[in-house]
Amino acid sequence: MSVYAITYYLNEETHSCGCGEHDHDHNHEHEHEHHHEVRDDYEIVGNIKTLGSWACFMPDSYLLKTDLTASEISNKLKSFLESKDLLFVTKVDKDDVASLTPGVVEWISK
Repeated sequence: MSVYAITYYLNEETHSCGCGEHDHDHNHEHEHEHHHEVRDDYEIVGNIKTLGSWACFMPDSYLLKTDLTASEISNKLKSFLESKDLLFVTKVDKDDVASLTPGVVEWISK
């Protein structure tokens, strides 16, 4: 079983006018202000938690113990991301890791 660090960023510039366009470079025939919704990370976090033993060690960053590879983790999570979202998955070397966040090194070493 390996430990992976997963970091993600959800782009909050998703337009919510209901037109289905993410790049809002078009006009509507009705008047409205530009409204932007703040996306909840429930889907991505919920799915990270299904992949193995997990720990949240920083905002938008998780540690995951799993038998999956980094590519397999990324493939399982990409359907919960939009085109401008970011995802980074990397294997953690438990013999060469440092953290100032309490409990992280101990969790990785277990």
